Amino acid sequence: MTGDPVTPFLVEGWSKGFLAGHEAEAYSLLKQNATEQPPADSQYNGRSGQHYYEKLGYIPFGLRVGTDCVSHGGDNDCAHPASATMEYAAADASLAIMAKALGHTADASMLTERSGWYKNLWDAGTQSFRPRMSDGTWLDPYDPVEAAHAFHEGGSYQYQWLAPQDPAGLVKLMGGRAATEKRLDDFFAYDKLLKDPAGTARTDWIEATYAYYSKPTYNPNNEPDLLAPYVYAWVQQPAKIATVARAAFTLFTDGADGMTGNDDLGTMSAWYVFSSWGLYPTMSGANYFVVSSPQFERVDIDVASPASVRTGQGGRLTITAPGVSDDRRYVQSLGVNGSRRTKSWVGWDALRSGGTLAHTVGTSPSVEACRSSTNRWSHSATSICAISCTVLSSPGRSSGMVVTTTAPARRTPNQQATSHGLFGPRSSTRLPGTTPRSSTSTRATRLAVARSSP
Repeated sequence: MTGDPVTPFLVEGWSKGFLAGHEAEAYSLLKQNATEQPPADSQYNGRSGQHYYEKLGYIPFGLRVGTDCVSHGGDNDCAHPASATMEYAAADASLAIMAKALGHTADASMLTERSGWYKNLWDAGTQSFRPRMSDGTWLDPYDPVEAAHAFHEGGSYQYQWLAPQDPAGLVKLMGGRAATEKRLDDFFAYDKLLKDPAGTARTDWIEATYAYYSKPTYNPNNEPDLLAPYVYAWVQQPAKIATVARAAFTLFTDGADGMTGNDDLGTMSAWYVFSSWGLYPTMSGANYFVVSSPQFERVDIDVASPASVRTGQGGRLTITAPGVSDDRRYVQSLGVNGSRRTKSWVGWDALRSGGTLAHTVGTSPSVEACRSSTNRWSHSATSICAISCTVLSSPGRSSGMVVTTTAPARRTPNQQATSHGLFGPRSSTRLPGTTPRSSTSTRATRLAVARSSP
């Protein structure tokens, strides 16, 4: 694939303690990867657009792969310069977090500046991300749906939400909260979603499994817009995340074709699992999760405590949502470790030793309005903004663990089939790399990952 996926992947692992004892070596290699190109005799393309990205602040359209950019075969960033630019910026932001934590303040400042370069492709005239030529002019003519394949496996519509490092800045680019909310509603066909979630997901969202350049809407078959539902949290509408996520859940079944698109080393499955738990880590290395309503009434998670590294992590995390269902999907209140939580996010420190997340759910969004204040993180030199809300509702992702899920009560057979997706109502499903536990009333899955925190 194009972009720089290794950096956010390893920074996320570092933030959970996986690189303990190897931090300096890992950072040195990641910085080299982000600021240089592989040697001429290397078999890897690396960041093939790095020279242009560093010089112009973006990778220009029209470069010749193998002539203007090194090519050792396979996907090449210069063939999809717009998406590669946005992915470089997101990767730089995650590396800035690591740089600051390790005391590399100059590097953190440099990487933070680069993390904002995604804005260099924002065309205020068309209100879209758009490829630029090397002289700074916009690609013209330009269709943001097909996007001249300048974005990899998606168009401008799918990639427009790929700024996890700066959601507040993205919302500002798009004209503010109200304008961005409308853009999200159009992207998800939200009005239709409320009436027919499964049908809308299959007709308005998806053309075909690998039809990446055909629609201006959400494509849950692929990675570029996996983050999109959670952007609702930054326009103070987190309750809408639950509607979108549950519609996407209907695309996951226990049949032979029950996976959306290509699972790509477990990416789509991970989105489903985290979203089903009601926790989603929107920014690699930042150690926080957007919160939404879980799919299950109860999830018990044994947070692993690695024997080889002292992390201070370990314990039982229990997520509850009595009576949750497709109809009762809206969070009315949330308790974190016994204290009422009025924000649409929760930090890793609140979860790393176990604890409780207790949801009260209902059939409609809470009448309480989201507060106008925001909270900023200073985990790194990057600014990560989260909205304080008295209403919650968002799905998510987790840490390493034994997971036991209890099916919601009072569902119709149809609701059970569409809501549970990979996990049948009373079935035990083994995912790759997992070992199921037997139980007459619960479904258990052991994830073969033990994420820890330094």
